[in-house]
Amino acid sequence: MNAHIGRYVQILLASGIFVFALGVIAYTIITRIFFIRPLQSIQVRARSLVADTSNAGTDAQSLSIDELGMLTRSFNLLSESLSVQKSESVAMTKQMRDLLIMSDAFISTLNLEHLLGEIVSRLGTITQVKNVSLLLYGREMLEPWAVAYWSDQASSQNLTSANYKQPFRQQGEVTVHADPDSDITLAVTTKMAAIPAARPGTNSDKRNAVNAAKSNQATIPYGLRRPRIPRPALSDLDQNLAHITMQKQKIVYGEDIARIHQERGETWARMALEVGFRSVMAVPLLLQEQSIGVFILYDDKPHQVTSEDTFLLKNVAVQAAIAIQNALLFAEVKDKNAALERVNHLKSQFLATVTHELRTPLHSIISYGALILEGFLDGELTNEQEEHIQFMVRRAEDLTRLVDDMLDLSKIEADRLEVKVEPLCLEPCLKDVLNQLKPLANNKGLNLSLEMVDPHLTVLADSHRVRQIVLNLVSNALKFTESGGVTIRCILLEDYELIRISVHDTGIGISPVALGYIFEAFRQADGSTTRRFGGTGLGLTIARKLIELQGGEVAVESILGQGSTFSFTLPVVSS
Repeated sequence: MNAHIGRYVQILLASGIFVFALGVIAYTIITRIFFIRPLQSIQVRARSLVADTSNAGTDAQSLSIDELGMLTRSFNLLSESLSVQKSESVAMTKQMRDLLIMSDAFISTLNLEHLLGEIVSRLGTITQVKNVSLLLYGREMLEPWAVAYWSDQASSQNLTSANYKQPFRQQGEVTVHADPDSDITLAVTTKMAAIPAARPGTNSDKRNAVNAAKSNQATIPYGLRRPRIPRPALSDLDQNLAHITMQKQKIVYGEDIARIHQERGETWARMALEVGFRSVMAVPLLLQEQSIGVFILYDDKPHQVTSEDTFLLKNVAVQAAIAIQNALLFAEVKDKNAALERVNHLKSQFLATVTHELRTPLHSIISYGALILEGFLDGELTNEQEEHIQFMVRRAEDLTRLVDDMLDLSKIEADRLEVKVEPLCLEPCLKDVLNQLKPLANNKGLNLSLEMVDPHLTVLADSHRVRQIVLNLVSNALKFTESGGVTIRCILLEDYELIRISVHDTGIGISPVALGYIFEAFRQADGSTTRRFGGTGLGLTIARKLIELQGGEVAVESILGQGSTFSFTLPVVSS
């Protein structure tokens, strides 16, 4: 849910910036066409009039010269004002373009380390500062769990982790550390539950954690643990400014650090001067009205902060916070999917092992039951005993088919099921299925028929698997049909060099909703269908998988209460 909300906010923000940029561009063009150019032409004409009148020596002409001179100065002031507005519009347009490019880069980057590198490097390039630092904090954490640095000089830092390689051409060097030894999948529930703003007058544990106050508890809560980031990668200056900025939850800046240190003697100002910085801007990263981190811009000369600077940095902070959350959610989902895949693989292996072990005792039950029914034991069976043994054999055969289906499904999911594709004449294969299921159709009073235009149709398929597919489809059709019949049709699709085999019944049909999941394992149309007709819901799943393994496709058409048609295609053998 949070990922969807973040995505919507990101889209709305990008759309707003785009519309605003278009407005600025339109304003610049209109101002140039309708104001600047006409005023410049008036100014030129006024100067020519002044030059003409200066050649005459009368007092009236002198008066005209003074008036025209005043008019010229007025137009000059107006022209300069419009030129300033034009320059501001051009700067604003460039800023909007940079924001759009940056937003696109953030949206398309889902790897956390790459994203942090993108943020600091693009910020440093756009703002043209000397250094950019980014720190991310978790709930009640004393130190950041992720840091990223950008410098405009290729200065080598003696850090233990490899430097981040930028995916785009920009000057400077980027280094990223994202708590590599911790479980990043916990980020959303622990790290991203960031430090809330402490209320004035309160003595909360969270405020004490931010200020790195004393902690004399015997055991430190999980949130107060220290992330395993290399010590050389952590700057005391960065952490000092980060704590101040995250508490205030607004932009903190020093336009002239030397003057601030001289007047107030701030500790952070002294630390900044020692490393050669003369101005700084620290911007909080807010998510759901909570601070999750901060990025800090350093420069080696004093800088006067403008409204354009704060506008740019606020927008970057919003985009960066959402992008970081999306990257963490993506990492968590990716890890969860990998874990689910491992569990699913283990489940498939377990099913394969169990079903294989079940086959031997089931076959023994069926064999001994058949021997008893055929009279290989001394003595005669009573009618009741014979019925019980027949029931036992039928149930064992049903269980054997279920075990075989589960074994096939586990092999398919584990990619261990092999199909042997070779030329296959369809008619004998389909007639075998009809002969096998004819007694079942006769017992229910149903008509079972085969329609083939050409009895010599040959396809490229595995004969055993085709027989299994058709057997599953026809068995299902007979099971869900109370009156009428089931028809198997074979049609040659000459334009596509395919043969379509369809199984049509006049049964209960399938609802439109159930058509969406009818091919899922262990699923039937609804619970009442399972209770009424039985079955496990594996037949259609296996049939579809087997068809796809042989290069075919399966489709279904159904009208509730009138019947269904299941069809699949197989490649035809070229003549």
